Amino acid sequence: MESHGNVKKNLFNQSCCTILPYAHGVKATHVRRASKRDAVDAADEPEPPRRGNKVLATKTASARTASGEAWSKAGQLKRETLQNRLAQRVATLAGKTTVQTKQATKTAISTGKVGFSKAAQISRDTVLPEISRTGSWLWQRIRRERLKQDYRDFLVWLHESVLDVGAESLFFAPTKGYLPLDSLTIESGNRAFGHDYRPSPRFVFEWAISAIPEDLGKFSFVDYGAGKGRVMLLASQHEFKTIGGMEFAAELHDAATMNIQQFPRSRMTCRNVECTLADAAYVGLPEDETIYYFYNPFSREVLAAVLEIITASYHERPRRLYVVLVDSSDGDLVMQTGIFGRLKMSWFDRLRARLLSPYPIAIYRSLA
Repeated sequence: MESHGNVKKNLFNQSCCTILPYAHGVKATHVRRASKRDAVDAADEPEPPRRGNKVLATKTASARTASGEAWSKAGQLKRETLQNRLAQRVATLAGKTTVQTKQATKTAISTGKVGFSKAAQISRDTVLPEISRTGSWLWQRIRRERLKQDYRDFLVWLHESVLDVGAESLFFAPTKGYLPLDSLTIESGNRAFGHDYRPSPRFVFEWAISAIPEDLGKFSFVDYGAGKGRVMLLASQHEFKTIGGMEFAAELHDAATMNIQQFPRSRMTCRNVECTLADAAYVGLPEDETIYYFYNPFSREVLAAVLEIITASYHERPRRLYVVLVDSSDGDLVMQTGIFGRLKMSWFDRLRARLLSPYPIAIYRSLA
């Protein structure tokens, strides 16, 4: 029987046999792994340079530096070459542009000279004469006589187109407008002394009649050159005793007769109205007090003959007579009769006639 000591010894030996191989394997494994790491680290570490390698590295660096400098110089030379080419191109274009600019400038100057020459010629031939004509026209327009004529033309238009419209609507045969005597039937020997037909403006007649400072009811009214009867029918709206008219053109007399017949009787204060187809130079006159109305119906020669008849009638029976001249410059003939004096109109009537009448109004009153 083995002793207790021997048993322990055997167990220890067995354990060591069991553990040592395992421990040895672990250690071997660790040894192998460490060897591999050392090999890798050794490979990563640079090999200590040798003398020949240092010379080669120095030459290689020098070569690299020289190559970089060469490439830099080549690039700079290339850029300078491109810049020189670009400068030459710009200079060439600038030269061409300068030549073209000079040619264009010469052409423009030449064309401008021709244009100025043509413009001057046109100015001499067209513009200057037109300016002269315009200046002459303006000078004529601003002259006092021309301004007065223009204002008169305006007043004529105003009366015809505005102020006479209401009265004109009452006439059966239109009385407005202009009518030459050449288109009318006239059997009188004084045809050459008559004036073309044009109606007396309504308000001009009213202003002339209103300037007479007497009762119209005691007067007869006679219209020389009665035309189409406008003045006679305007007079019929006043309180005259009788109204008569003389007309030597057949067509105008027929129109006046038609208008008298068709005129509204409600508007007629005096209905004793008659128009006679006759030459005024050969017709007798009423023996009562009369107002004679002349809207420039005939020439100075015929007016002188009519005034002789009026003067003779006055001498046979002196009485109050009035002569009304509208648009006439023959007032001296009236004064030469010796039986008339010019009536001084009120300042209001004169101002109204001066500003609003297209024709001058002159009133003469007998001395009796």
